[in-house]
Amino acid sequence: MSLEERIQSILEDKGIAYNVLEHEPVYTNPTMAEALGASEAETVKSLVVKTKEGNLAVVVLPGDARMEWKRAAAGLGTKKVSFAKPEVVSEQVGCDVGCVPPFGHLVSLPVAMEPALSSGSQLYFNPGRHDRSYRLRAEDLVTVCQPSFLPAPEEQG
Repeated sequence: MSLEERIQSILEDKGIAYNVLEHEPVYTNPTMAEALGASEAETVKSLVVKTKEGNLAVVVLPGDARMEWKRAAAGLGTKKVSFAKPEVVSEQVGCDVGCVPPFGHLVSLPVAMEPALSSGSQLYFNPGRHDRSYRLRAEDLVTVCQPSFLPAPEEQG
């Protein structure tokens, strides 16, 4: 079963409504937003990181947000995180960097999410491929991902 088929299966098993949108291959959140006629903040950026301890995790951010390394580390309960190498992402997640879905549990990776994503109305993410996006309600993404949330900026230590 492909990564996308596994995502569809999870969404359907949980009774979550979603739309599949075909578009030209996109490799960044700004081009994804443009292709979808959405705001960049409605797109989801899923970044695979490596912790100081050598574990992998997925940090899920709005498409217009920048990675805040200290907040990501704090949200994952570690001192430091860095981007996982593209070949590690491909091997562990089953897709290229730039189209990682926000579902770390598909491959047993913890997910830490920016809390702002849970308050939007709809979100778009790539299902492991560059030429297709899924749209679903923000609250449904949280339900499926079961993430921990990144601490507020003032909470980081």
